[in-house]
Amino acid sequence: MDDTKRANNPLVSIQKSTYANIDVESLVNPLGGFTKYIHSGDRVLLKTSLLIPSKPEKAVVTHPAVVSAIAQAVLKIGGIPYIGDSPSGQFTKRRLEKTYTKAGLKDLANKLGIELNYDTSSQKVTIPNGKKLKKTILCNFVLNADKIIALPKIKTHTYMIMTLATKIMYGVIPGLTKARYHSMFFKKTAFADMLLDVLSVRKPDLIIMDGIVGMQGDGPSGGTPINLEVLLASEDAVAMDLAVCGMLGIEPIGIPTLRQAKIRKLWPAEISYPLLSPTDVRYTGFLLPSTADYLVTGRKKPKRSPVPTEKCTACGQCEEICPKKAIKIINQKAQVDYTKCIQCYCCHETCPYEAIKLEVIK
Repeated sequence: MDDTKRANNPLVSIQKSTYANIDVESLVNPLGGFTKYIHSGDRVLLKTSLLIPSKPEKAVVTHPAVVSAIAQAVLKIGGIPYIGDSPSGQFTKRRLEKTYTKAGLKDLANKLGIELNYDTSSQKVTIPNGKKLKKTILCNFVLNADKIIALPKIKTHTYMIMTLATKIMYGVIPGLTKARYHSMFFKKTAFADMLLDVLSVRKPDLIIMDGIVGMQGDGPSGGTPINLEVLLASEDAVAMDLAVCGMLGIEPIGIPTLRQAKIRKLWPAEISYPLLSPTDVRYTGFLLPSTADYLVTGRKKPKRSPVPTEKCTACGQCEEICPKKAIKIINQKAQVDYTKCIQCYCCHETCPYEAIKLEVIK
């Protein structure tokens, strides 16, 4: 299949899997195998999803078993894999160390003898066809990679409804710059376009999605783990996300990044499934975030706002991340100024104690 035809008819490889029995070579072989993407001596970034320091069983981060399988496939070819992401909050070596350790990646890296990224430097790059962003700051650990394998996770997202392959490269934006972009692009359509702009700067050479245990409900950190038992692989982020929507019974036009991708004519004319199809792995009853009730009921409800609960420990993470400085720690508890709040839900998704609920403020 030539490149032009493949661009209009991308492949999405879908495989049933568990963390104890991962066969990534069988998953990637229908796409051309790992040797199509990786050559001996290539420095290969394994771009994981590391939102906050979190244990793998909570389904917030890419599971280390998936990262391990990909790393070993790269090592087998003679590539040089290294693991990296920019979590929420300040992009520091200390926060990276905490995140890697809790996610099980520190032990994995030691076992395989591979590198964890601690380079927190960045530089400004141009986005030639950017719709919302003409320039952005990108982490150097991404720019210095010869090849990139992105490892997103199937998760819900209270703001973007789902956080999948089209959002995985947002982690190439350093630390608190991500919060600033929430302030700049506070409408969902604008934020989705910004995410697509970022994706266009350095598209992954290969995407392998961890859907073995995903997250439903009020993700990306406060939802409920759910056994989906799938891995997906593709070169095309939009095609992969469309496949996930088909699998979960979600209307893709309701996902902001996919809606904007359609407007930008990024939807493929057709998707080929060389192994299993979304219908073969169909999951019924998947729960979207409470902020997406309208996609199910068809009725727009008042926006939900973040409400600190008795679980609050006054750690200050929400105050640090809030792009509009709408949250302050007062009397040992987070307090929200709703006249400033833009309902971006950064506080909700980064709270390490799940101490913020999303409720309609009357």
